[in-house]
Amino acid sequence: MTLWVLVMLSVIAMSFSFSTRWGNASTRNFKEETKAYYLAMSGYQEAVGYLLSDKDNMVDYIDADGNLYIDKDTKPVTGKRATDEAELEIKITDEGSKVNINFADGPRLKKVLDYAGMPPDSQQEIVDCIMDWRDADKDHHLSGAEDDYYESLDPPYKAKNRNLDSVEELLLVKGFKPEYLYGSKDIRPMYDLITTSGDGSININTVSRDVLEMMGTGSDVIDAIFKQRTREIGGARQIPVNLAPGLYRTVSYDFRIEITAAMKGNRQAVKITSIVRRVPALKGFDMQTVYWREKIENRRG
Repeated sequence: MTLWVLVMLSVIAMSFSFSTRWGNASTRNFKEETKAYYLAMSGYQEAVGYLLSDKDNMVDYIDADGNLYIDKDTKPVTGKRATDEAELEIKITDEGSKVNINFADGPRLKKVLDYAGMPPDSQQEIVDCIMDWRDADKDHHLSGAEDDYYESLDPPYKAKNRNLDSVEELLLVKGFKPEYLYGSKDIRPMYDLITTSGDGSININTVSRDVLEMMGTGSDVIDAIFKQRTREIGGARQIPVNLAPGLYRTVSYDFRIEITAAMKGNRQAVKITSIVRRVPALKGFDMQTVYWREKIENRRG
């Protein structure tokens, strides 16, 4: 009896100890997650403040390292920074540097799919399905899909018949696979090449080499464009005639802000992703939030 009592007491003690450790760990994780969240919000407000402080509303450009400059004199806030307790990364991407799939016609959509490495025999079907998803009518393109297809799925839904609100919405389109958006061994990710924000025009000062190549721009023209993106020159202030189709801007208004924050030693990070629209006002700019997402993600290492 004494041995059994000792065994029972040992089990109870171990259970209590485990429960206490679990509770302490949960409390610590919640505390660090909360601190990381407010650190991320602080970084977000810093990024918004940076975009609103533009002193030159004629040009925005990126340098060779991908840092966004709103003018020649204001130092970018992007990049990684760390303290003894936490780590923070701020990334600002111009949505006007990408191909807007809401305005792209069939040939341009096909260029995007081909550049990403999508199998040729799937390209036309995907293009037709995207066109059917965003157009207002119920008529099928040759290889497209409308309500009759989507309502047969489990769970069923309807074709949107309006512009896409986010690039992730492509995953609802018939035949469009996650690897087409995020990449795989044989597929180049489309996520950084496309957008649903803006009016379809592309900023010559922020457009990436990948997008220029995808549009069929020659290497000599690409090199000439990139030579303008220095601190001394500060980007092109006008579009040279017949340079490249689709390059109509030197300034941008829609930006993606990505903030990642974590406490030192914690493998979980808070990530905030937002798309904001900078609207010209009587004094500078106003800011509108177009897209917002918060999530906890595991960091590698």
